[in-house]
Amino acid sequence: MLGHKNALSFGVLGAATALVAAGCGSGGRLSHGDFVKRADAVCSAYQHSSQAIARPRTYKDIVAYVRKTRPLYEAARIKLTTLKPPAKDEPAFRTWLAADKRISLALGALGDAAIRHDFPGVTAAAGRVQSYGVTSRHAAEALGLQVCSQAA
Repeated sequence: MLGHKNALSFGVLGAATALVAAGCGSGGRLSHGDFVKRADAVCSAYQHSSQAIARPRTYKDIVAYVRKTRPLYEAARIKLTTLKPPAKDEPAFRTWLAADKRISLALGALGDAAIRHDFPGVTAAAGRVQSYGVTSRHAAEALGLQVCSQAA
């Protein structure tokens, strides 16, 4: 088991919710309003689907948590990549996508470290998830996204 106030008690995937956005963009760029609406809809769906997953307290729990949550996160992240925001939103959108991809990779590292019962690895990976989550939330906020800029 992990020690008190383990690195995961911060809600590892609360940071993850900051990343998901809606797919189904057409051939052209979306208006800002449509982009915001679609992105926030996917974030809402991700939050709803990952809500019932219990926060982990042991290495075994962490592995199960990552195995359940990361596929949901990845599916939402992939939907996000299909959006075509207005050109003016493209830089913040790319920052958001990059942070979300780093979150996903850090989640994988978190699960791997938990399998090895590697507390320093778990702590480092959880810290990266949290840090990238902050970057993701700030980028989502810069885009005017309401749901996606909130940690769950």
